[in-house]
Amino acid sequence: MRYFTKEWYNDSLVSEMCFNLRKTEKAGEFSEKFFNSLYEVERKAFLRHAKRSARIERKRFDTAIANDEFYNNYNENLEFVKKCLPEEILSEIKDVRILALGSVTYDMAAKITRHCGALHNKCEAVKRRYDEATDALVDKIGGSIPSLYSELWGAPIASVSIENGSAFVTTSAEYTGVAVKVKMSGASLVECDESIEGCMISNYELLLHENGGFEFSLLALRDSLTLKTLTFTADSIEIEKI
Repeated sequence: MRYFTKEWYNDSLVSEMCFNLRKTEKAGEFSEKFFNSLYEVERKAFLRHAKRSARIERKRFDTAIANDEFYNNYNENLEFVKKCLPEEILSEIKDVRILALGSVTYDMAAKITRHCGALHNKCEAVKRRYDEATDALVDKIGGSIPSLYSELWGAPIASVSIENGSAFVTTSAEYTGVAVKVKMSGASLVECDESIEGCMISNYELLLHENGGFEFSLLALRDSLTLKTLTFTADSIEIEKI
């Protein structure tokens, strides 16, 4: 990936963190009592939402499963905060567990919001550069990028294969309702992380390559913190429903 890299993805998630912050001065100290009470408030709110969603979708609600899901979500949030916020912010946070539950002091909220704003501008600049790069692609193919490529977003990668100089990437219709196949002739594998099959596609790139052909890349999620990338170059590329 040239534009929508793993770093770009993490930055884009952090840039949205400020929208979910709740401000309280109680977050300014390390307090086991406050953490436990806040954890319970958030857990019960999660369970209410999960139960309501199950009722709307006419699914069986399982309290134990929902509790496990909240616990896992919280721990993923905790790891994400530790991994993705800069040390100058983390060093001023008294209890990072409280931030993982979405609460900070007013002063820290302002600092995080400024940081998020800077990352947002950085990510938007990358999007603009990518749009400029795709303009050159559109000029070459003499039309717009097929809308079917949009079906890649959110789709699990079902298979990746190379046969006689041609490469194939297929997706599952499990979440998007549409399965597609990307077919590339004269293809060469540039990069492929292990265990990318089954990962959910977060972004794709379709660009001109310096050799006159195409470059096709995917950024995919194994889980919320594990990103995988896949890149091919090819003489020609097409996409179809399967």
